[in-house]
Amino acid sequence: MKFPSISQRAALAPPSPIRKLVPLAESAKKRGIKVYHLNIGQPDFKIPPKIQKELEKAASLDYLPYASSLGITENILAWKKYYGKVGVSLETGEIIVTTGGSEALLLSMAAVSDPGDEILTFEPFYANYLGFANLLSAKIVPVPLNPSSGYHLPERKIIEGKISKRMKAILVTNPNNPTGTVFSKKELLLILEIAGKYNLFIIADETYRGISFDEKRCYSFLEICKKADRQRIITTDSVSKRLNICGARIGAIICKNRGILAALNAFCQARLSSPTIEQLIVSSAIYDLSYVKYLSLEYKKRRDAFIKTLEFELAIKIHSPEGAFYTMVKLPISDTDHFAAWMLSSFSYQKQTVMVAPGSGFYATDGMGKDEIRVAYVLNEKEMTAAAKILARGVREYREIKNKISNIKNK
Repeated sequence: MKFPSISQRAALAPPSPIRKLVPLAESAKKRGIKVYHLNIGQPDFKIPPKIQKELEKAASLDYLPYASSLGITENILAWKKYYGKVGVSLETGEIIVTTGGSEALLLSMAAVSDPGDEILTFEPFYANYLGFANLLSAKIVPVPLNPSSGYHLPERKIIEGKISKRMKAILVTNPNNPTGTVFSKKELLLILEIAGKYNLFIIADETYRGISFDEKRCYSFLEICKKADRQRIITTDSVSKRLNICGARIGAIICKNRGILAALNAFCQARLSSPTIEQLIVSSAIYDLSYVKYLSLEYKKRRDAFIKTLEFELAIKIHSPEGAFYTMVKLPISDTDHFAAWMLSSFSYQKQTVMVAPGSGFYATDGMGKDEIRVAYVLNEKEMTAAAKILARGVREYREIKNKISNIKNK
């Protein structure tokens, strides 16, 4: 019997390098192996006390209606207050509450691109950008970043050389996931100049704003741009990382362009609303900048513990990130997709192993990232140190196996 075929969009949907190995991790756990999850940006901090109290209050609700498609008033006002604290003045009508930062990104990309249109971003990039673009039948155009420069922007001519007539927007993550780079004010101004020259939108993914180290300041595009440029900027945001509540799927889109806002309003009405309880419980904590400062200090300790240990164990040099809580690590391995799967299916040390995200999934350019992994330093210092030692042991054992196989083939 013949059945209908799935869409091209479905057939081309890319798997997530962050989540695709979850079945192997679950299988390892069933065998009694402890898995250190460095593959996903899900920190181990407890729920902030302020949100815990709101969660307890929400448990006594006796009525749970739909929220407004644009968000409940308390949540919108909380975002307004937060942005005021970071130097961006907003009207309530310039804020749309979304179901996490992912929906904010997807809706923003949908608002500026038609099928076949292009969106420029810098690689390595957040892997789900490819998935979002595929859903919209749009195309991600990558501009490679160089690890030797700390993954900072290349020369202007290299960026401009990627811009075509189908280009609609520049997508920038700052602080960056997966590299941890914090782009400078000068770099953001360069992007603003290029966007102005070629009449492009800027989608600013600022999910990790405020999480930075070594006195690096995180600038927002809306904070530094000229008044005329505000019409081309669409900022996407989330509470997941700054408040350490990944499961509370609340994000926001910030925009001053009335045409974009009208389109987003229509999109949001079609999906009804973001979850009411989550909006209620996070509203009082969104503008708490002191908590983000605390997180930055803790992540710096975790970063330093992991990098120091792995550099010593493998005698390699690792890019030291300036913000967020990720870094790309180049390993003496030719296929980290296979290595990451092997770590879960065939390796353990004292009933422990490590789950990492293979680097190739963070690139659009074929062949790139095959010798890299992305690490999320989201566990406490002791566990990050232990995970680094186990990862190093896994690298050494994997290389020994590969060398033995190679020697047998060469005989």
